[in-house]
Amino acid sequence: MPNKFPLFHPFSRRLHIILLCMVGFLCTTFMRIHFALTMTCMVNSTALAVRNEAAAAAGNSNFSLVEEIDLVTNGQCGSAEDTGQQKVVVDYGGDLVWTSYEQNLIFSGTFWGSLITVLPSMFFIERFSPRHVLQLAVAAYILVTVITPFLATHFGYFSVFLARVGMGLGEGFIIPTNNAIIGNWFPSAEKSTALSIFTLGNQIASAGGSPVVAALCASDLGWQATFYFAGILATIWSIIWFFTASSHPSKVKIMTKKEREYLLANTMKKINKSKKSPSVPYAKILTSPAFLAQLQCQFFVNMVMTLFQIYLPAYFKEVLHLGVIANGTFTSIPNIFNMIFKIVWGIGIDRLKEKKILSNTAAVKISHGFASYGGAFTLFLLAFFVDCSNPTTALTILCFMYSTMGTFVSGFYTSLLSLAPQYTATMSAISMFCAMIGRLSTPAVASLLRKEGSTSEWQNIFIGLALAHIISGSIFVIFGSGDLQDWAKIEEKETELKEKLRESEEFGVVEAEDVKIERIATLVKEDSLCL
Repeated sequence: MPNKFPLFHPFSRRLHIILLCMVGFLCTTFMRIHFALTMTCMVNSTALAVRNEAAAAAGNSNFSLVEEIDLVTNGQCGSAEDTGQQKVVVDYGGDLVWTSYEQNLIFSGTFWGSLITVLPSMFFIERFSPRHVLQLAVAAYILVTVITPFLATHFGYFSVFLARVGMGLGEGFIIPTNNAIIGNWFPSAEKSTALSIFTLGNQIASAGGSPVVAALCASDLGWQATFYFAGILATIWSIIWFFTASSHPSKVKIMTKKEREYLLANTMKKINKSKKSPSVPYAKILTSPAFLAQLQCQFFVNMVMTLFQIYLPAYFKEVLHLGVIANGTFTSIPNIFNMIFKIVWGIGIDRLKEKKILSNTAAVKISHGFASYGGAFTLFLLAFFVDCSNPTTALTILCFMYSTMGTFVSGFYTSLLSLAPQYTATMSAISMFCAMIGRLSTPAVASLLRKEGSTSEWQNIFIGLALAHIISGSIFVIFGSGDLQDWAKIEEKETELKEKLRESEEFGVVEAEDVKIERIATLVKEDSLCL
């Protein structure tokens, strides 16, 4: 067994690849989620409030609106909130009058698009290079991002919704392609660390992107500049990716001899000469308790994370009454804590697995349980102990919540890539389909529970999410796994045996079909006794 070539080494080719994947994920995430904060700058909240409350105000002489633009200081909510007779409106100077329904429809656009392509993505990834598929998916993101300002100002909200559906068509390929690349490049002992680095793009996009978006919104360039900035950033990454990335270590020409030997022994598989993909055991995949456990995690975790990605700026604006710069700052800080804790936890868990202190299954269950129950606890705190009088308390709780939820990557996400590595593309596509349904349901749930953006409405949202965390986390702790499944071992062996028989036929060794099937069955049965 070749000596391990360290991941964190200046000449580590797999480190270069995972950093490229991370930056690409950063760009796509930023192009998708910056709309959450940008939307608060695009919409004329005062005009919208006047229109929404016009009917209620008819015949009510006590009704009035107070426009409040700056951050509420000294922990005071303001007389309007205290009296309950006036409605506080925090307006960032937008010029579009889009209702909450129209905003939610726009937010759901990417989810509808990805729902269409996420399942077919596995067929493209199995037949074409994941590197090129990812490149085309990012191109769809870039195109939609740069044309959005023109569509919004000239054609209205529905044209933006359709454009976001187009962006979603590309989004359906993002996670499956990256999962396939990571599965090719990293051995099991490094997958938690690799995934932690990769998903850093999510947190960096929020932590670094939110202040940038807030600054651009508050500048003379206006909210339109946020879209152009995101598009330029992604274009630069796309050019670098085209010339430097590779889907598989076997296709890389520049790599140290030690790392090549290490990867050859731990990750590289022989390429099937017949170029026929092994048949996918869909029945066994879809009836695997471990796979089903992580499927429901995909649904609930993505619902929770999407709500915070999209609606956290609205929460800061509606409940805490923060100004645009403070909103961007408050949105970014929790992501920094998530980023740091996720990396530290991922490296620590991998070390414990490497030293045989924790099994793969124990590692994913501990990680996921900590994220689920810790997240539920903080959501209850947000629901019952936070209002506009204590915004710093809200920020502290959110920082703790984001830290705990960072361990999801070492939980259900690592489980997904460990159950049956040879079927990663297929299983990732199925998992992402469930994730997209979770994301798609978020705007619907938000529009159902959030009518006016009041503190009580947000309280109900947080309580519901906390209960979902507890239920989903408990299911994974009971049924989840981080080990290669027995059915995956048998299927892999059966595929190898069929390939050997096919090669023997090419050299003139031909058997009757029934004899061949019987011999395969016997060999698989004998091999399974050793598992």
